[in-house]
Amino acid sequence: MRFSHLATTVLWFAPLALQCVIVVVMSLRGLARHYPFFFGYTVLIPARDLFLLRLPYPGPLYSRVYWWGEAGAILLSLGVIVQTVWSLIEPYPFLRIFFRMVWIGCIVAAGAAVAILFWSKGASGADLVLEWIVLSERSARFLQVCLLITVIFLISRLGLAWHSYSVGITAGFGVYAALDLTLLELRANLHVMTDTAFVFLRSAAYNLAVLVWAFYFLKTRTEGPVKTLPSTDVADWNEALTEHVDKWYQR
Repeated sequence: MRFSHLATTVLWFAPLALQCVIVVVMSLRGLARHYPFFFGYTVLIPARDLFLLRLPYPGPLYSRVYWWGEAGAILLSLGVIVQTVWSLIEPYPFLRIFFRMVWIGCIVAAGAAVAILFWSKGASGADLVLEWIVLSERSARFLQVCLLITVIFLISRLGLAWHSYSVGITAGFGVYAALDLTLLELRANLHVMTDTAFVFLRSAAYNLAVLVWAFYFLKTRTEGPVKTLPSTDVADWNEALTEHVDKWYQR
């Protein structure tokens, strides 16, 4: 019992401490203005959890602060998704058009889901708000997994760099979302996991996400001067390019 309590405390405190450090580093490096949604998310979660320490548990005020903080975290995570995708595809005009179409489809799907929820449960009651937050959270998790898959595809196809901050943000959210959805499935539908194990493993999954973010934002980035340039043969490049252009015209 003592070991379980100690492990739970460590899993709760460690990500809060790391996120506070990430906030400081982002502020010092001027990254907050480049990634405002992720910065806001990183500030919100520790602030909410530290504030919850001062509230009696369980209690109505504790529940309201937790769930409204969760709603704010969902909105910020959705902003992270949009900003991250846009930063990755902005150099590619054809992908920008595709992104706009996907974003419009997501808005329509989200509106339909909210309409179905109100139609099936009615427009009153505190449970409706809670169910809407839970539904939004799971939808955001699914989008984060899809974003991770998309980023991996773009990296392999377009040669994007793994050391980008956007990739690190995506990897952290994507890994946590995938593990969280798996745990929810094991507990809610398959019933092969206890509530205690679910809470413990979910906290461990979030710790893994924060470790990924810490790896990207806390590591020192030094770029040495370029001493030599790779040797190139302009004539060979010109010949290869001319050959490809001729083949393209022949088609």
